[in-house]
Amino acid sequence: MINSHYFRSITLTAAALMIGCSGTDVDVKPQAQSHLSDISERVAQRTFPSAFMAWNPVDMAEQYPLDTLDQRIAAAAKHDLLWEEPISQLSFDTPLVLGLEWQQQHAGLATSFNPASLHKALENRKKLLTLNPNLVMLMEIRWRDAPNSYLPEDSPFWLLNEDGTRVQGWKYGPEPYYMLNYHHPEFLKRIGDMSRLAVESGVYDGIMLDWSGEINVVKAVRHAIGDKALINVNIHDDIEDGELFAEYINGAFMECNPSKLCSWSGIEKALDFFESQFRSPHINGLEVWGERKDLARMRATTTLALTSSNGYVLYGDVNPLPTPDHLHDWYSFWDADLGKPTHDRKVLENGLFQRVFSRGTVIHNPKGNPESTVNFNTPHLRVSDQSRGTEFKIGSLDGDIFLAL
Repeated sequence: MINSHYFRSITLTAAALMIGCSGTDVDVKPQAQSHLSDISERVAQRTFPSAFMAWNPVDMAEQYPLDTLDQRIAAAAKHDLLWEEPISQLSFDTPLVLGLEWQQQHAGLATSFNPASLHKALENRKKLLTLNPNLVMLMEIRWRDAPNSYLPEDSPFWLLNEDGTRVQGWKYGPEPYYMLNYHHPEFLKRIGDMSRLAVESGVYDGIMLDWSGEINVVKAVRHAIGDKALINVNIHDDIEDGELFAEYINGAFMECNPSKLCSWSGIEKALDFFESQFRSPHINGLEVWGERKDLARMRATTTLALTSSNGYVLYGDVNPLPTPDHLHDWYSFWDADLGKPTHDRKVLENGLFQRVFSRGTVIHNPKGNPESTVNFNTPHLRVSDQSRGTEFKIGSLDGDIFLAL
């Protein structure tokens, strides 16, 4: 979702009543978190490039059909990080990959999951991890707004206007969305309880929070799920939010449309901060919106993520399209086998960003830097066009992967 700082203020005293002072004195069932024991290894063992899936899948029906569950699982397993949110996705008729559903007419009041969906989701998790042992899976928990069916109309958890009507939320859903009253201490507890249930189900490795997060919501989630489970929050390239949330979260969903939402230089600076200051393991995911055929923009996004982080990348559709958000192609560029990074980013004399991996080198040419040349001592394969050589030109706001021969 696009950044929104609506209702940023909160009654701290009320919030403290349910989350405690430190947010660390949690009572989480150890046996319910056994599936989290290898999270750090899954994050660390993956090779690069490393793509992620934000709610919606690869949208290439001929290459990656999605008609059956097994096909959807196979397409999802190409990514190393994914999250889903059943309430909104199912209302858009978007089939889920894991498929866990809340057991309640009003999902916002649920205290358990549909048993059949839980059984199936655990099976689907096993299938996904068989195809991709390094995959990390999160569940989005609604905290800012929700569809009309999320709660009874007279629930105290809705945010109300002065005239008693509900405050309008997101405007593009299949049913009306209304703002949630996350000032309400009992609703903060609900957010925490739902987060704990999602993690203790054994299906999800952690929680995703959309809409820039809110500090007491973030604290409530961390308090509820304990230290091992992951939290990712959609804070774009906002370092101020990163500073606020750093001790509680593992990663940022950097949903960006540079020049309108975020900037290329802001993304670079934010990646530097998020990768160094958030809790480990880090699960930062950079998504840039763009036209699917704009391969230079896709390469610029991918190579910026590769040179400036150990994070995940997505090049997705622009949100204003009349289709579900975050649909995307799968690019052969992402199939290059770079291995793992062996060095940090280096800025060359001509302004190019360079990072060396075990099987190749990534070059990113930042915005504003002119077309520049990169030279290698030995022959390399340029992934974008399969050319071979020792000298290559990189256009402004572009990049490439070079595999050692």
